[in-house]
Amino acid sequence: MTTTGPTRRTVLGGLAALPVVARAQEAPFPNRPLRLIYPFATGAGDVVARAIAERLRETLGQTMVVDNRPGANTMIGAEAAARAPKDGYTLGWVATSTLALNPHFYPNIPYRLEDFAPLCLVYRAPLALAVTAGLPIRTLAEAVAHMKANPGLGFGTVGNGSSPHLMMELFGAGAGVTAVNVAYRGEQPILSDLFTGRIPFFAGSVATVLPHADGGRLRILAVSAPERIAPLPAVPSFREAGHPDATYEYWHGIVAPAGTPEPVLVRLSDAIAEAVRSDFVQARASPDWMLDPRQREAFTALIRADAERLGRVIRERGISV
Repeated sequence: MTTTGPTRRTVLGGLAALPVVARAQEAPFPNRPLRLIYPFATGAGDVVARAIAERLRETLGQTMVVDNRPGANTMIGAEAAARAPKDGYTLGWVATSTLALNPHFYPNIPYRLEDFAPLCLVYRAPLALAVTAGLPIRTLAEAVAHMKANPGLGFGTVGNGSSPHLMMELFGAGAGVTAVNVAYRGEQPILSDLFTGRIPFFAGSVATVLPHADGGRLRILAVSAPERIAPLPAVPSFREAGHPDATYEYWHGIVAPAGTPEPVLVRLSDAIAEAVRSDFVQARASPDWMLDPRQREAFTALIRADAERLGRVIRERGISV
């Protein structure tokens, strides 16, 4: 007799295969390589991102590829991370500009904070205000007096709406001074003009001015950390000099797409924090960076607080990019 239904052998064979399928589905995370989308070109931060990836390979047992996606003030990389599968295998590197500044500058931004699950802060870093040695200014108080006597003086930064620009707007609002942001394509051209006296003030990274701190070509007046920093022990913070409103630290961190399973988020957050605390990563960080592995809730709170504070000064001072 001919039969068209499943045979006993077929049924038993299918049942025998079920445990194998189940075991494959239950393989612990991660069971394949991971990817970290880094929204900048190669550089000092890229070195730290790759150091974290190397530590995660040891901790998680899987390779992590760092995928450089520079452009559009980090928005290209951020969008790619936000749209990635919600499985924990693709993570995104974000910065202050990504989540605290861009939403206030761009009306059609291709992502929202709610698209991400913040995992861990990597580092925060202060900025510095320096003056050309050609001006007889040695303190922040003297700089304020000079700015008030000469409204409209320029300060050089890497761009409109950049972190140094925001720091100076916070400083100007609190000190009651009006200065003009002069945007450059990079910090080295600012230094060149500062050394020759073509521009009076520089606002930017500590690492850029640090080699010239004792060279006599510029004077560092203040740093934007809450307190003095180890690389510049003789330089006061804005807060110490009587201008707490100018306290500002930009930051970088790592996120996953929102909707990633909770156990995966916990595993990733713990592993990244452990990597950031490691001597291996610490040894590769810039001397002015403060590695600070705040995890999920604390990192989220920092993002929201900065977005609110910086959004307010952007609106009040009419800043655009």
